Parts: sequence; structure tokens; C-alpha cells
Amino acid sequence: MKKAPIKVRLVNQEGNIYQIKFPNLKVPVTVNKDLYYKMLRSEDYQFSATNAVINQSYST
Repeated sequence: MKKAPIKVRLVNQEGNIYQIKFPNLKVPVTVNKDLYYKMLRSEDYQFSATNAVINQSYST
């Protein structure tokens, strides 16, 4: 049985630091650029729309 992806939301980005909001946590989780890009490409996470202004220019 395949698990549904976790719906997360990017709330802030400063330099190489990203803050990601998880559904069951009150405080955003801070991750570095490498982990953020791994999460974007992973089937385990589904990123929802955000109001944060983020430069997402990267190559896959």
C-alpha cells in the first residue's frame, strides 16, 4: 500500500535556508538548500502554494 505524500508549504527563504510548514507542527522546520531540493523532487512531499516570494530557479 502506497502512502499519500505529506502536504507541506514553504513559508520563508533567506539565502540557503528554507522554512517549511508541516501539517502537524506549529513551528516551521528549517532546512538547508540541498535538503529542500531533495524534498521538492521526492514523491514523499507535496508542496502547496505559498505567498512567500521565492527564487526557485534550479535545474533538475
